[in-house]
Amino acid sequence: MGVGKTTFARSLLLGLGIEQPPEGSPTFAIAHEYESSQGGVVHIDFYRLKSETEIQDAGILSYYWERSLITVSEWLSAFPEFEKKVLQSGKIWRVELSYSIETPSLRNIRIFKIFF
Repeated sequence: MGVGKTTFARSLLLGLGIEQPPEGSPTFAIAHEYESSQGGVVHIDFYRLKSETEIQDAGILSYYWERSLITVSEWLSAFPEFEKKVLQSGKIWRVELSYSIETPSLRNIRIFKIFF
């Protein structure tokens, strides 16, 4: 919490030419869809979901396997089995954010490509 996931996602979306309204993270809507010059983009927040069944019921699977989209996911790691399936798709850039131990007001960002 508070490490900067939504700030990073908003900056990424802005870089894709998408100016978001000030509602921030889609925690309550679960997913927000946008159009960019790069194609469709969806920003998903898994925080409120409680089970993989809810992921299916919310239609989130289509964002990963049925549609050609850039998918920005927050809290995906809360569902290790689903996360594993997503990571195995091989089309992933993983971004890890953490607090800086030396300077708590700073954040560490790791970005890497997942290959399978």
